[in-house]
Amino acid sequence: MKHHNNAVVLDKIDMKILSALYRDGRMTKLQLAEEVGLSATPCWERMKKLERNGIIKGYHAELDLKKIAAISATRVEVTLRDYSLAAAAEFEKVVCQMPEVIECEAVLGNIDYILKILSRNVEDYQRLIESLLASLSMEVEHKTLPVSKTIKQAYHCDIQDVVASYLDE
Repeated sequence: MKHHNNAVVLDKIDMKILSALYRDGRMTKLQLAEEVGLSATPCWERMKKLERNGIIKGYHAELDLKKIAAISATRVEVTLRDYSLAAAAEFEKVVCQMPEVIECEAVLGNIDYILKILSRNVEDYQRLIESLLASLSMEVEHKTLPVSKTIKQAYHCDIQDVVASYLDE
């Protein structure tokens, strides 16, 4: 792993480590080392460096929340009426303080943000969106899109294929 113009440049071994951990974050150090073709210590040192550089941000369990409780997902498209950096910063701060908002992405185009909100039912969602709107000093337009069925939710892909063009050959 090298740094070039403030960006981290990964080599093929780094990408193998990332790909293996992305597929199975619970694999042992020895399994990881064997999969990427290194001995345990150099592999572990590379993994720790990837963590220190913020490339590996954490390790998580994939949960099926519907087996725990009746939970509905709602996508919400949000447009700030008078967009400014201050308005965007305020909106983002409020959204980050709401644990029910599990995703917030700033997007380009006719809308400013897409949120993913988890709630127990329509009434709970209504309470959450009203709380969000009441917390803001600006006017926003929002469009509610209840999720009726998840067709694909991929947490695993071959990241080597996705970022192959960025690899340092």
